[in-house]
Amino acid sequence: MPDFSFLRRAALLPILLAALAVGLAVYYYLGGEAATLPLVLVPHLATVPLVLDSVAVGAAHLPVPANGYLTTLTHDFGGPYTQPLAAALWLGLLAAGLAAWLAVVSMLRRPAFLAGTLPVIFLLMSLNIDALGVFGASRQGFLVLSISLLGGAAFGLHLFGGRVGIRWRVLLFGGLVAALAGLVFAKAGFTNQEIVLQLAAYATPGGAAVVAALVLWVGMENIRALLWFNTQAERPEGRFGRLPFVLASVLYLGALAFYYWNNGGVELLYGWHLDPLVLLLPAVLAGGLGLAQRLPSYGVWVPLVAARPLYWLLTTVAAGALSYALATANAPLLAAARSFSNLALLGLGAGFFLYVLVNFGSLIQQRLRVYRVAFEPRRLPFYTVYILGLAFILLTQVRNNWPLLDQVQAGQYNQLGDLTRQQSEAHPDDLPLALLAERYYAESGDVLDRFNRSAQLGRAALYRFRDQRQNELNALRRTLVRAPDEKVTLRLASLYDGPTDFFEGLDVLRQGRRAFPRSAALTADLAQFFTRSALTDSVAFYLDKTEQLAPGSYASQTNQLAFLVQQGLLPAATKLSAGFRPAADEPALRSNQALLVLLTGRRAKAEAAAAGPLLLGAASFAEVYHGALQAAQRRGLQGPWLARLRQLAAQPENALYYEQVLFLQALLLHTAGQEVAARQALAPLAAGTSATAGYYQYLLGVWQLQQRQYATAAVQLGLAAEHGFSLAQPARAWALRYSGQPDSARAVAQRLATSPDSTQRLASRQLLAALAAPQHFAVSELPIVGNALLAKARQAEKNPVQAARLYQQLLATAPFNESAVLAAARFYTGQHRPGDAYEALRLGLVENPASGLLLQNFVLVAADAGLADLAQPALEQLRQRQMPRLNPAGYANLLTQFAARRAAYAAAQASFSADATPPLPSR
Repeated sequence: MPDFSFLRRAALLPILLAALAVGLAVYYYLGGEAATLPLVLVPHLATVPLVLDSVAVGAAHLPVPANGYLTTLTHDFGGPYTQPLAAALWLGLLAAGLAAWLAVVSMLRRPAFLAGTLPVIFLLMSLNIDALGVFGASRQGFLVLSISLLGGAAFGLHLFGGRVGIRWRVLLFGGLVAALAGLVFAKAGFTNQEIVLQLAAYATPGGAAVVAALVLWVGMENIRALLWFNTQAERPEGRFGRLPFVLASVLYLGALAFYYWNNGGVELLYGWHLDPLVLLLPAVLAGGLGLAQRLPSYGVWVPLVAARPLYWLLTTVAAGALSYALATANAPLLAAARSFSNLALLGLGAGFFLYVLVNFGSLIQQRLRVYRVAFEPRRLPFYTVYILGLAFILLTQVRNNWPLLDQVQAGQYNQLGDLTRQQSEAHPDDLPLALLAERYYAESGDVLDRFNRSAQLGRAALYRFRDQRQNELNALRRTLVRAPDEKVTLRLASLYDGPTDFFEGLDVLRQGRRAFPRSAALTADLAQFFTRSALTDSVAFYLDKTEQLAPGSYASQTNQLAFLVQQGLLPAATKLSAGFRPAADEPALRSNQALLVLLTGRRAKAEAAAAGPLLLGAASFAEVYHGALQAAQRRGLQGPWLARLRQLAAQPENALYYEQVLFLQALLLHTAGQEVAARQALAPLAAGTSATAGYYQYLLGVWQLQQRQYATAAVQLGLAAEHGFSLAQPARAWALRYSGQPDSARAVAQRLATSPDSTQRLASRQLLAALAAPQHFAVSELPIVGNALLAKARQAEKNPVQAARLYQQLLATAPFNESAVLAAARFYTGQHRPGDAYEALRLGLVENPASGLLLQNFVLVAADAGLADLAQPALEQLRQRQMPRLNPAGYANLLTQFAARRAAYAAAQASFSADATPPLPSR
């Protein structure tokens, strides 16, 4: 006879394992739905015109416009996501339970040993591990190996290992199970995640059988718990009589019967519903604590010392299987678990209630401690009523055509469909994988358990990934055939986003609100849906309802503020925003607050660039965008923001926002006085013929106006006007006026006078008045970049080395400053460095290609440097230009100087060559 002494001493270990599994099931009961189908907030951006700054040019102030982004939030759900961690935990509990179960069973007598071992063999067969290709083409190799090792070890210990203790048995079976698991992960041709998901899917029927076995064992335990509570007091006066026991039992059984009659829908209080899975918890606890009192019903086959660990191991595996179903929100499996649990608790509980009344009714009336002898009947045998309870369960299944079996298989197909869908998303070009996933879902949702939620949502996700909108709509509609669903309603409404879909989407949301009147998400989305219409009172009404249902929620505050800004109610928006304190993980609300500050022009303190996520979403982009715009209006914050923007631009995942991030970098560089870097950053955006390129060309032209590059700005603004940017024409007219081309400016002004835009007509009148006034230069609000450094360089000309260094720095930072370029060229010419003078003027012409002074000096310096051929294009440009500063006499004088310098250079070269040539030796 095996030694069970260690089992007595270590009885707590299987209890702890079962507690872990039950705790896992409770955790996923509370959070499994949120993990598999998380409710997410979807940000939407709407452009709002902003004026960042204005540039004074004459009597006008040219605006520097930009787009702001108003953020609103709607709701959707993600997934369905697979749960590889939950699958691994379920398989780990199964492996631990299997090893410990075989260790205990191998110590029992022959009938109990066979009854405990055969289910293990069937479980191994159901796992279908050979489908993972552990032994290649061999279809049953791993199954034969696992049954041989585990079954052979169990049978050998049962026959010949009577003296082997339980510890060595657990170690042996644990090692065998671990070795088999290691072989699977080492040899299978799939990733670890795919292996655990596939094994968990194939373990579904076996797990369902274990859950059913546990439920059938504890089906009457709640009635027995009521009996214990009724008769457990030490003194008779502290015990209850028969009537309280009957009333409590009838109330309990009546609730279960009503649940069955009402097809699983019994609302209790405050939105709580009756759930048979919750009733399993006290039943399992009562079953474990009452094993000793129940010994007369099973002690012939299994001793109590072995029954205790077996019971808790059964609980472990059953709770593990149930936890995975809860983690994946597998609707058919959970429906089967609830239905079967209700039937078992009702049928077996009613039978046990009858059994107690027949056998012990008079003893209960006498207030005796009946619970101690509840399994020692005198009239009606226990197994008679137990078989009657099983018959009730069987008859209901036969009457309904065995729905539980179909539901379990549908749940398994859902898990296989989710795995295959995940694989197809990882390999979008592998169409057979997608078709296989669709087939799994069709078998589950169209044949086995029609319109079950998990299958339809999996199908919808499959269609969504492949942009099959109509198929996705059909799948979501099928989900709502059985019952209303808040998340499905939110997704369905979001798909009706076209201008002709307004009434369909409105009907979906209204039906959802009728089914879920306390849903803040549906109410908030209904408010946002009405923003597509002119019914602003409906928007305000549902925004207020959302705030009542979810006071101070992120979505409610964000949408309220966005609505007020959208309606132009900036004072009311400012007042509302003052009471908001958004958290760091609420970028949409923070973005709207920053946008409000930009719109109102308040001198709010700009925040330094905070370390945030490197991957931008719509809301986080808007927050970064408005924060950078605020920093561009303040001094001293550009450095941290530029570093942050460079990090964001370097992420390939931010490609959608790359253009705007580059624009923000250019804007901040401009504000920081790094004009060359700002223009280099903006140049790729301004290259093109689109309307967007026209905006960037206008911005570049305004910057050139700020630096008094009037001729260059006129050309740039002309490009912007050609590409459709309406503000560019008035700015171009002012640039022409100050570049010495009044006739061209007057022509532009006269065209603006006939414009339908009142703003442009006003600009035309201002310009025509300025053309009639004496010439004066506009004063830019920003200092001319390079002037301060130019003054230092001029002061340092007595020290040529220091002056040369300053002029080099000046050409690097302000090549667009015409005075600085001319001064540098003059300095280099005075130092007899014509090559450096030529390079200085060349850089200046890159920035100011239409400057007459630069062109004239470039021609002369090119002759000094021996590069007369390179000066020919500049001479041709000067000849063709109609400029009052260079009349024909002036052009002729320039040609004379050019010829003289060219001749001087040639003479110098000839003299140098003559001096360098040695005299020929005399003969």
